[in-house]
Amino acid sequence: MSSARSRIFPVVVAAVFATFQAGVAWAQHASDNPIESADDAFGLTLGLESVGIYNPGSVRGFSPISAGNVRIDGMYFDLQGAPSNRVIEGSTIHVGVSEIGYPFPAPTGIADYNLRNVGDDTPTATIIANVGPFDAWGISIDGSVPLIANQLVLPIGVSTQVSTQSSEDGVFYPGLTSRVTSVGATPQWTPNSKVTVRAIVDWQGTSDAKTVPEFFTAGDFLPPPIAKGYVPQNWAKGQNTTMNLGGLLAAQLSDNWLLRAGIFRSTNDSPESFADLYTDVEPNGQAEHVVVGFPDQNTSSTSGEMRLTGTYITGDWRHEFIFMARGRDTTANYGGEDAVDLGPVNIGTIIQAPEPDFTYSARAIDQAQLWSVGAAYRVDWKSLGVLEMGIQKEDYRETDNSPGTAESEIAAHPFRAYANSAFAVTPELTLYAGYTQGLENSGVAPNSADNSGAVLPASLTWQVDTGARYAITPKLKIIAGVFELQKPYFNFDTNNVDRQLGVQQARGIELSVAGEVTEDLHVNVGVLDGRVGITGPDLAAEGVGSVAVGQPRIMYVANANYGFPWWKAASLDVSAVHIGTAPESVDNGVYTQPATLLNIGGRYKFTVFGENSTLRLQLQNVLDANLWQQLNTPGVFQWPGPRRVFAYLTTDLQ
Repeated sequence: MSSARSRIFPVVVAAVFATFQAGVAWAQHASDNPIESADDAFGLTLGLESVGIYNPGSVRGFSPISAGNVRIDGMYFDLQGAPSNRVIEGSTIHVGVSEIGYPFPAPTGIADYNLRNVGDDTPTATIIANVGPFDAWGISIDGSVPLIANQLVLPIGVSTQVSTQSSEDGVFYPGLTSRVTSVGATPQWTPNSKVTVRAIVDWQGTSDAKTVPEFFTAGDFLPPPIAKGYVPQNWAKGQNTTMNLGGLLAAQLSDNWLLRAGIFRSTNDSPESFADLYTDVEPNGQAEHVVVGFPDQNTSSTSGEMRLTGTYITGDWRHEFIFMARGRDTTANYGGEDAVDLGPVNIGTIIQAPEPDFTYSARAIDQAQLWSVGAAYRVDWKSLGVLEMGIQKEDYRETDNSPGTAESEIAAHPFRAYANSAFAVTPELTLYAGYTQGLENSGVAPNSADNSGAVLPASLTWQVDTGARYAITPKLKIIAGVFELQKPYFNFDTNNVDRQLGVQQARGIELSVAGEVTEDLHVNVGVLDGRVGITGPDLAAEGVGSVAVGQPRIMYVANANYGFPWWKAASLDVSAVHIGTAPESVDNGVYTQPATLLNIGGRYKFTVFGENSTLRLQLQNVLDANLWQQLNTPGVFQWPGPRRVFAYLTTDLQ
């Protein structure tokens, strides 16, 4: 059925394209273009596309999601399942200079999800129909319905699609399909000019999700090349449901004091999931095929924040006093998996194996709580100089009950501090510097460790960065900075105990060039030249190298969008992503090869029955690169996969 729809959809697009008159369309979502919208090259997701060197799962070699550094419209949010596009416009990464002015920042940066825009008293809607890569297709309808003029407005949407995107690595493979349905709403009530209340209701279900194979070599070498694309086991289809509920309040209590609050419930439930592993891969491709089945794995979290901000202006000085309380309560049920050895195979000729009978065991229960109170002060002088500082007192506790082991518990009660500053040396040049402390949970020792189920100590982290932002023109800016970020390093020692073996130190240089070069040319270029090193006593004796697994020394993302001055309806864009060589094994005995992904595409704006529309077409992986890259310690996958085509049609209804 999905392949039939894939054949029909291009015909429909072609008919629409040929029938309606071309013209320039600037509207709510038909004109979305992340290259033109991004203020920097550190990470922006807008609708179906992203630009920048970072994303919510990876900033400076670490994950803001794993670190708990996620926000919704600036408010603290403990994410378990990512919100769907039915309730968010996209996400923005705040790191370096873009963290200044952001209360209570954290090491690894902040991933801020932006709620869908609210319309006025006129009903609006956007329809997006997409096809590709490979067997993928989808359709979404998102609108804004005024229920009581512009006082009560209901943004609401629904989507259904077949996806070929792997959740493990975020790239696409032919045949690796899953069905995804999402429904969401973000109603907003504005009873008067001083109070705004907003709710979030978001549900996303994934079914028939085929499992991408993972490859683990028997030594310090990469697997031999295999045919492009993977052969997933037809019976290994996972299911997953995520739900995000919440409410946000903004109330102007007086001329000087603003109250903001948010409370959220986030759940992630996988009643059935699998791992398809090819272990002990030899240079000739011989391997052992092991499949792992997982019983119901689920996590639920309640989180929220209340923030009171007082603003006072005295002459050229603007003062802000901020008081905050936030917390989260998370429960996870995990483990109980069963691994079945299906025997020897050759990875070059993967075949369908019969579905084994899995025998599941009891699951572990992990409970974690974090409560935090803090105060901050910010002073702004003539919008030329900014100094901000803050402190938080945190109380963290985590308890794990794993079958067959004693209850494990850890607690931490640290203070966290931060200080940031920026100063405009000239109207074009701004210098900035900052220091931030953090606290992150380190997880639980896995079943394969001799200390299985032990809660690992909470990680105290810190980050320093400094740099400059230079405005070549008001619409084109360069940001250059250096940073250092430090976290504890946990791994298995020679006694198979998962413990802290040393310290991870991420040091590097960031470069961002973003904005409008000319009226017709926009660029977004980001470069990260850095190293996530590991230091500690006797690392070599523990089989640990000096560089963290999967961390490339250099990566860059370069995007350019050119609008034809003689043909205003059309534009051309080019993007390149380069991932440098990185250690694939813990002992750094083998490195992956550098890889470059090149995409070429364009947009065409026209009208459909008088409504603004845009047809987006992109050829991905033009160079047809397909190289082994790091996936899990010490597993690999082939990236970026075969050459492919991606297209979607956006129509705004008003």
